[in-house]
Amino acid sequence: MRERRAVGRPQEDENVRSLEDKIPYIREQRRKKANRRLIYVLILIGLLVGVVFYLQSSYSRVAQFDIDGNVNVKSADILQASGIKVKETHAFNVSEEDVLERIEKVPGIQEATMQKQFLHQYRVTVTEEKEIAYAKDKPGDRIVLADGTIIPGKSKEELFDAPILTGFTDQSLNRLTKELVKIEPKVRSRISEIVANDKTDKGGLKLFMTDGNTVLLSTSAFSNSLNEYVKVISALPKGKTGTITIDGGIYFKPYKGKK
Repeated sequence: MRERRAVGRPQEDENVRSLEDKIPYIREQRRKKANRRLIYVLILIGLLVGVVFYLQSSYSRVAQFDIDGNVNVKSADILQASGIKVKETHAFNVSEEDVLERIEKVPGIQEATMQKQFLHQYRVTVTEEKEIAYAKDKPGDRIVLADGTIIPGKSKEELFDAPILTGFTDQSLNRLTKELVKIEPKVRSRISEIVANDKTDKGGLKLFMTDGNTVLLSTSAFSNSLNEYVKVISALPKGKTGTITIDGGIYFKPYKGKK
C-alpha cells in the first residue's frame, strides 16, 4: 500500500502544477470576455443615445420643402395640403405617395411629383389645371380652371385663349362653371365672351362666338346644347350670321343688313 501511494504522488503533483499554470490563462480569457461585453454595452448605449439625440434634433426633420410649377394655386395652400411642416415634421414620417395624393386633391392641381434631395430636402413640382375662362366683374377678376375651380386674380398667361365672363354673381358663376367644364375644348375655343343675360339670376346667357354669331340660351341647357353648336351652324344658310336662340328648339335670326 505504501509503495502504491509513493508511486501516485508525482502524477498528482504534476496535475496540480498543470492546473496552476492554466489559471492565469483562464483568468486572462475571462477578463477579455468581460472587456468585450463592456465594449458592446457601451457601444449599444452610445447608439441609443445617438438615436435619441438624432430624433430630438433638427437633423431628423424636413429641412426644406420647395414647390415649383404653380402659377394660380398658392404655394401656401399646397404646403398646407401636403401635411409637411418644415423644421417640425420628422423625415421618416414623410410618405411620398401620401404627400402627392393630398397635394393632387388641392383644387386647381392636376398632377404632382416629388423628388427627395440631400439632407431631408424635398422638391414638389405641380401641374395646374388649364385656364378655361376668365371672369371680369365684381368682386374682382377670377380665373376658372378646367376642374371647375374658381380662383381670384388675373390670368398670368400671355396668350389666354378662353372666353371672358361678365355680369355674373358668385352663385351664377358657380352654376355656369359646372356646365362650362363639360364643354368640348374645340367648342369652348369658339366662345369669345359669355354675358349673364338675366337680371333675376335664373341663368339666361348671351354668348358671343368667334365666328360672329350670338347664342342665347339658359345655363341649364348650356353644355348639352352648345356641344351641338358645330352641327347647328353647319345647317345655317351659307355666309349668314345672326342670333341663335336655343329654348326647347333652335331658332336663327340673321343680323339686319348682313347677307
